[in-house]
Amino acid sequence: MNLFNVGKQLIEKHPKWLGIASKIYSSISFNKIKIHGKNNTLTRRNVFMKKCKIKIIGNNNCIEIGDMSYLQNTSIAIYGDNSKIVLGKKVFVSNGNFYLEDNNNSLEIGNKTTFSGNTHLAVTEGKKITIGENCLFSSNVVFRTGDSHSILDLQQERINYGKDIIIEDHVWFTQNVTLLKGAKISRDSVVATGSIVTKEFEKGNVILGGNPAKVIKQGINWCHERRE
Repeated sequence: MNLFNVGKQLIEKHPKWLGIASKIYSSISFNKIKIHGKNNTLTRRNVFMKKCKIKIIGNNNCIEIGDMSYLQNTSIAIYGDNSKIVLGKKVFVSNGNFYLEDNNNSLEIGNKTTFSGNTHLAVTEGKKITIGENCLFSSNVVFRTGDSHSILDLQQERINYGKDIIIEDHVWFTQNVTLLKGAKISRDSVVATGSIVTKEFEKGNVILGGNPAKVIKQGINWCHERRE
């Protein structure tokens, strides 16, 4: 049994030891934190972290990680000014890469959302990614609010500005899913393996699939348990 599981079981059985346990665990778990600039804040009370990297380069930025969250092998970085990252309570992240570049960006993740592995969330151009509560991410999931480079028309005017990405509560992302700028997925939905989502889906309780993704089944919901 590794230290991560030991810490988890400890706080479940003895909640009053949460603060002490999280500090001890995080202090011996090879985390690296670098903060450069003015008026930057990092708040992480009662959080368990293992082999994580947190970096802030800029001014007036904040990172908040909610109580009883668990992060392992995860990188969180802000490059720019006036940006924020907020993780809710009981968020689990394994092998995540959360990256904000430029100014005035926002990444917000709701309570009890789980990132199982190799998730890359990139927020640029002053945009936001908002993820609701109780969402589930499988491996190799990518969100991008922008294209990183400019596409121009023949008059040299840019035509590919960034857009927000919005995910409502209880959405399941299966393997190898990509969401691009302007994507929205409504609650209680599933995104099928290998899908690329490029637009807004206002109706919930659907399965999305394909490239570009479309509704392939309606009137569904999902749960973590494998039922017979």
